[in-house]
Amino acid sequence: MAAACLLESGCLVTVFVKDAGGEADGTGGGSGSVGSDDQVSQETGSSASTSGTTGEPTSEGFGVTVDVDFDLGEQEDWNSCSLVRVPCDGDSEDIDHALGINCDGGLQTEGALTWSGPAGSRLVVDQVLGTTEVYAPTEGSRRVALSTGDASHLLLTLPEMPDLGNCPVSQTCPSTDWPGADLDELPPPMVAKAKQCEEDEPVGVPGDCSQTIESQWLLGGDMMKAYDYTELRFSAVAPLGTAGFAFDFAFLTAEFPPRFPGGYNDLFVAWVASERYTGNIALDPDGNPIGAVTLPYTIKLDEMPAGCGDECVDIPLREFAFEGRAGTAWYQSEIGIDPGESIEVVFALFDVGDAIVDSVVLLDGVRWQCAPPPSSL
Repeated sequence: MAAACLLESGCLVTVFVKDAGGEADGTGGGSGSVGSDDQVSQETGSSASTSGTTGEPTSEGFGVTVDVDFDLGEQEDWNSCSLVRVPCDGDSEDIDHALGINCDGGLQTEGALTWSGPAGSRLVVDQVLGTTEVYAPTEGSRRVALSTGDASHLLLTLPEMPDLGNCPVSQTCPSTDWPGADLDELPPPMVAKAKQCEEDEPVGVPGDCSQTIESQWLLGGDMMKAYDYTELRFSAVAPLGTAGFAFDFAFLTAEFPPRFPGGYNDLFVAWVASERYTGNIALDPDGNPIGAVTLPYTIKLDEMPAGCGDECVDIPLREFAFEGRAGTAWYQSEIGIDPGESIEVVFALFDVGDAIVDSVVLLDGVRWQCAPPPSSL
């Protein structure tokens, strides 16, 4: 177990190591999903509490995660909680079901799950990615991909990219620009400006308690523009007895290493607004935000001996779109919540610096937790 403090934010940060959880067009929605293409939702939300987790590869298939947990208040009693989730994406291509949402025993949204951004930027994926099970779903049989480009290109191999992915071999691929999908600011309730968050601070003050978004976004230059913006969002009320919210994610980018170092820091933000915390909770084991050029990638193309075989660290990226690029393993992010409170969650992904060269985030296993994050015990 290791401990670290995130940017001296005043939040309690505890790092734990533990095991992680284990093609259809996602533009349509089922009974629990509603889409809004090529425009950004402007719903407002309450404010909230947070914790993140990440992982590094192991010889058994990159299955170790590290939990970064920060908590801003005491937890209520959770000993009576009992959650039995039943995956419901076996025969469903709905985005919410692929995430593990609105299934029996699982997290139920308050209203419909919504999305905005280009229709092609999201995809429900049941295919194997590459030659390993590293990016297999963590729950059920499907996961959701959000992309700053065309999400379906995730399934292509590099030889297929020039024709099927409209990306010449002379360019860094995959790469798609979505004209008209660029924003000058993040949609409410997200506010990129960093703020200091203390336990007794009143909720509802605009800003990011993680203090990660603004500094990372500025790496793309003084003109902070969210290129090729895409998002998923939902609200939910925590059942009585529950004490945490969690989800799994993996980040893949074509920006690294071809355009590193540079300001093309494509950014994944997992915004949570609740009664005790408001801000980004997507972090790596060291508290780094999930940005294309800021992560210490453990799955990437390294210089290898000529005879490099199955021991190469980039094996999980081979034979799909991010071969020779970089990615993380599945990470788990979790936060403490108050039973009975309403939270708003926004999964947002956007290009930083320019609108070309794609990054993808895989999402799965959205869930309530009976036990609070370790720092809340």
